[in-house]
Amino acid sequence: MPSLLIVDDEQALRNGLAHYLAHLDSPFETIVTAENGQTALAKLERQPFAAALIDINLGDINGLDLISLINQRYPQTLVVIISGYDDFDFARRAIKLKVLDYLLKPIPRSDLKQLMTTFAQKLATVTPTEPVTNDLSTSSQSYIEAHYSDKNLSLTRCAQALFVSETHLSKQLKQTTGMTFLEYLTTYRLKKAQELLRNPRLRYTITDIANKVGYEDAHYFSRVFRKKLGQSPLQYRQH
Repeated sequence: MPSLLIVDDEQALRNGLAHYLAHLDSPFETIVTAENGQTALAKLERQPFAAALIDINLGDINGLDLISLINQRYPQTLVVIISGYDDFDFARRAIKLKVLDYLLKPIPRSDLKQLMTTFAQKLATVTPTEPVTNDLSTSSQSYIEAHYSDKNLSLTRCAQALFVSETHLSKQLKQTTGMTFLEYLTTYRLKKAQELLRNPRLRYTITDIANKVGYEDAHYFSRVFRKKLGQSPLQYRQH
């Protein structure tokens, strides 16, 4: 049986909503709550949810941004917005995000009963599909490739930027590329260093190149380069 996720930063509302829905005739076996976007994403990492009710104002992440992330990573999840704001701009963005419905607080019980019927109908016609597993890996690769020159780039910073846990990000990247975060970052940095070294019009020093590809210590850069490529940066340039 499918599960439902309720995401709202108001404890009384989310718990009350969960309690009420649990006693309705619905297609959901379990109802799980989350107090913010980060918690919601962590729960989505651990188990699939057939549907989610998401408030727009969550404190840590804008609800519409959270929905965009869910659309990318968990496209099979049906999403309904719950909001205290009857705002045209929100509604317009919601339409672009292809949410199933937009409910205004306080939500009438009749609307909730109708929503459960709608969910049941939608879930009955959904054809099971393989989850999209490489979106996060692709996003992390893009992030690395855009920030490789940052000396402080780390798994932690990348995970925070993509709103996922370090463990989940590392697992997805390893599964898709066969490399850890650090291995992918190092490989990409050395690739960019080789491009700079091969260009005869550029006369950067080894220290300049090390700095440009994210290494603060030119000696450490040279050691990594030699270990991976079997020759020093200077030898690589001369060949």
